[in-house]
Amino acid sequence: MSEVLLEEIAPRYVREKRFDLTLDAGISIVRAGASVVVNVSYVRSAPEGAMLPLLLEVQGPSPTSYQRRAYLRTAPASIVFSPREGGPHTLVLRELGHNKWFGTLNLDVEGELLEPPITV
Repeated sequence: MSEVLLEEIAPRYVREKRFDLTLDAGISIVRAGASVVVNVSYVRSAPEGAMLPLLLEVQGPSPTSYQRRAYLRTAPASIVFSPREGGPHTLVLRELGHNKWFGTLNLDVEGELLEPPITV
């Protein structure tokens, strides 16, 4: 009885990685300051698909490289952004409600850092 109730309250498919983010086929090297096209696939979120609003967050090596964009009217088929600096970047596209599905992409961007790395 409790297993059925738990599945109704918090189904297993909530917070799953169901969006696929990939670099556009024409992009071989990602450089700081240059536009990057990222394609988004919602195939694994069928039959519901992505539910709005969606939030895109981009985080690079320093806090000043953080970018955030909300999609309120339509789910994007592709995303264009420009990394502000070189180094490792992580993109996360996620639903703010509904099933809280998400997708991630890790990029290694060529270019200079905006701030020196912090050593502890």
